Amino acid sequence: MLLKELHISNCRKIRQASVFFHGPGTQVIEGANMSGKSTVAQAIALTMNGPSAFTPGMISKGEDEAEIVAITDDGLKVRTILSKTVRQTAQKYDEGLRRHINVSGGVRAFLDSLCSGLEQPWSLRDSTDAEIAEALMERSGATEKLKTLDMRLSGLETLRTEIGRDRKKLGEPGAAPEKAERPAPADDIKAEREKARAHLAWRQRLFAEASESLRKDCFFADMAGLEAFRKASDDAFRYVTESIATRDGLDGKAYAQADVDALDARLAARHDLAEKARAWEEHSARQAERDELDKKYAGLTAEIEGLRGERKKVLSEMDLGVPGLEIGDDGMLYHKGILRGVTKSNKTSNWSTAESVRVFFDLGARFAGEMKVLVADNAESLDKKTTDAISRWAEEAGFLVILLRVAESPAELEDGVIYLREGEALTK
Repeated sequence: MLLKELHISNCRKIRQASVFFHGPGTQVIEGANMSGKSTVAQAIALTMNGPSAFTPGMISKGEDEAEIVAITDDGLKVRTILSKTVRQTAQKYDEGLRRHINVSGGVRAFLDSLCSGLEQPWSLRDSTDAEIAEALMERSGATEKLKTLDMRLSGLETLRTEIGRDRKKLGEPGAAPEKAERPAPADDIKAEREKARAHLAWRQRLFAEASESLRKDCFFADMAGLEAFRKASDDAFRYVTESIATRDGLDGKAYAQADVDALDARLAARHDLAEKARAWEEHSARQAERDELDKKYAGLTAEIEGLRGERKKVLSEMDLGVPGLEIGDDGMLYHKGILRGVTKSNKTSNWSTAESVRVFFDLGARFAGEMKVLVADNAESLDKKTTDAISRWAEEAGFLVILLRVAESPAELEDGVIYLREGEALTK
């Protein structure tokens, strides 16, 4: 349906004005600043979007309420009353009854089914790419899918970062040490070494005792004394010899210092082998840990890339209805490969004015409901070539595009142009 008539009472500068629209194509509404152009746009917005489009100060000074009546070409009449609240009624003309009857299902729900909220697509030029992309994803039903994917991606990327940090802490493995098997326990060698040392210590004590016993008889003054010393020496020799033989029999071996040295050497060799085995085991364990972390990292990377591909697919399959328009992986807008590039810090678009108009009006058409009406404020910034292109587009698409332009009313009115002068709508 197309907007056919708009009657405005007591809205800002407009005390009473009626605007009649000609059908598909562009309808130019001109007027000087503060002449009521924006009021017309707001009246259309209020008709379509209800209370959400209300802004303070819309009621003319000194009045208690304002009224907007919109009539479409198929007999729909929407009446909007502005006072302390916004009240709306919607009626459709019944041919059989020959009168208007209230729509069923609630006025707001009915109007929401006809309108999209993008009736002023040209205003999108003031939004960032991220804001536009978010609105388009919401309208295309992709927001929830992308939100779920983004949550999964965030969790996986966090986990991958942690694994990468753990992998970095391990460092590079370096040259592998000589491979060695852990030797058998050295308990038997240690036991024999202790036995040998105990044997030698006993011998030392035995000889020390024999030496001490002979030392007291070591002084003599005659042959009798010397003879007594010889006898004591023979007794000591015999005692020591017999004791050694007995101890060797008990220990099973006559240990010497060379045996202890040999056992120490065996213990040292066994220790060296154990150290080599420990170094090999630690290297192998670290390498296994690195391999496991690398495997997890690679697995997460593959999963992340898969989700990114899925996210890209969701974006690519969004029906934006504009040839060449895409939302990139970076959340920015691209048209035929050209980045628009408008962010909170960068307000300059890479698109030409004509390209922006084409994209935004196509978006308005794509998401429009049955009410095929689009509005472009500040249309004085459009050159004739662009305006002509919009007119052709509107006629082909069957849309009524209302162009609001700042301009002083000429002495002679032009066909097809509605002039606003002191709150009154003038046409030729």
